[in-house]
Amino acid sequence: MTASLNPYISQFGEEFDVGKSSQYRMAIQFALGGLSFALFDTETQTLVGLECYQSDLLADSNDMFRCLERALEFKELNNKHFQFIICLIDERICTLVPQALFDEKEVATYLDFGFQTYGGQSILFEPIATENCVNVFAMDKALQNKIFAKWPTAQVRHSSSIFMESSMKLASESKSVFVNVRNRDFDMLIQEKGKLLFFNNFKFNTKDDFAYFLMFAMEQNGLSGNDTPVCFSGLILPASEIVELCGRYIRDIHFVEAPQELNISKALQEVPYQYYHIHYQALR
Repeated sequence: MTASLNPYISQFGEEFDVGKSSQYRMAIQFALGGLSFALFDTETQTLVGLECYQSDLLADSNDMFRCLERALEFKELNNKHFQFIICLIDERICTLVPQALFDEKEVATYLDFGFQTYGGQSILFEPIATENCVNVFAMDKALQNKIFAKWPTAQVRHSSSIFMESSMKLASESKSVFVNVRNRDFDMLIQEKGKLLFFNNFKFNTKDDFAYFLMFAMEQNGLSGNDTPVCFSGLILPASEIVELCGRYIRDIHFVEAPQELNISKALQEVPYQYYHIHYQALR
């Protein structure tokens, strides 16, 4: 079934050359119902390719990985050597644990407080060094096995870790909010003076759900839409109904901007930067 899937974004620049794969870094984002990958040329510091899929047919790890391999085969990249590969797990099952309280032997217990895990999952963790905390997350064991069987040296991280680290680099002296939007959920972070005050993930079905969760979390943290800026990234556009609704309550809404040092292939310049912000931050 995955053989018939078509990407909703497939942009590769004239600079793209399969013969140069050894100087490319590749970031792959895995989520049930979604898959994407980006290619970054380290010699020219240029993002040269981006491909994104979204479908209910991507219902399990086998479907996702078959889709990925077929997409790479189509670009003659499936068996190529890359300089670096990072796989981003883009699922909701994750939680932050203060470094001082973290015990590697208890990783499964931390997730059990808020999520229902199952035997087919691996429990992984990674430190968020600048925030003195550890991100504990679950991923499908079958997917983990497929990744390391194909790319033994690949790095596996949770997308929320990249979101937190990159957002804190943009932190200001006053309190500010960062939101990363996926298909039916979003991550939200509040910071002040470079210090993480709040992080959570919210699932939504409608624009009203989205606005309610965002405003409720802000109010619970003593923030007002009149004087607290909100920065969006992810699968969202300025002209979306979600942004229009949130704009009724939040005065300063803006979108994450591409860093000046990033060269973007001409073919990708029509793709909003926020769509691949997490990919690029993972590849830096």
